[in-house]
Amino acid sequence: MKIVRYLFTISYDGSNYYGFQKQTNKISIQSEVERSLKYMTKNELTIHSAGRTDKGVHAINQTFHVDVPFEIVNIPNWIYGLNKRLSSDIIIKDIKQVDESFHARKSAKARVYKYIISKNELDIFNHRFKVYVKDFNLSLAKEASLKFIGVKDFIGFSKYTKGKDTIKKIDSIEFHETNEDIIIEIKGISFLRYMVRSIVGTIIDVATNKLKLEDIDKVFETNDRKYAGTTAPAKGLYLDKIIY
Repeated sequence: MKIVRYLFTISYDGSNYYGFQKQTNKISIQSEVERSLKYMTKNELTIHSAGRTDKGVHAINQTFHVDVPFEIVNIPNWIYGLNKRLSSDIIIKDIKQVDESFHARKSAKARVYKYIISKNELDIFNHRFKVYVKDFNLSLAKEASLKFIGVKDFIGFSKYTKGKDTIKKIDSIEFHETNEDIIIEIKGISFLRYMVRSIVGTIIDVATNKLKLEDIDKVFETNDRKYAGTTAPAKGLYLDKIIY
């Protein structure tokens, strides 16, 4: 039997899901995609993602690979067919054939997350996709972000998992401002659970004078989560893209 590996690009509104990874008795992005693939192929296929997202977190260009026991001849038809079988809050954007040595997670060179902070109070049309922060001081936020750049022990900015390496590298934290929003873009090789939301929450607390810049240093010095800021809400976070 010929096995062909494909890389999928997927976008989703994570509001109604318990994250990407499949969980017992809970709806996830993985379980929904695998269900649709089964309808399409009549095969039980397991997808391998480039990274997990937590409950309520969204994705713009998340990726996963899957091994299919045949070659996909008409990719546009496949994308159309899968999207018809998926809920409207999950969309397959692209499918491409990759070498069998390629791995969606292990081959990734970097991951980019975005966090959207609204300048205005939220309404019924955007309340699931942004977080409103009153009196957000962008200058202070930029100062705070510099303290996270580089290779550091981020145990104090994450939910610790026994045996997990907590030394991570943040390549960059950039801010993009529009008329409506402030977008925080964080790029790194890999991240711990809740790490991005903890960093963003701490930046927000500094930018709103709930924390001082020195408090960030204290977290890195002590590895104690209690000195960090509030974990930012999931609804403002997006897995933007995976860089290969």
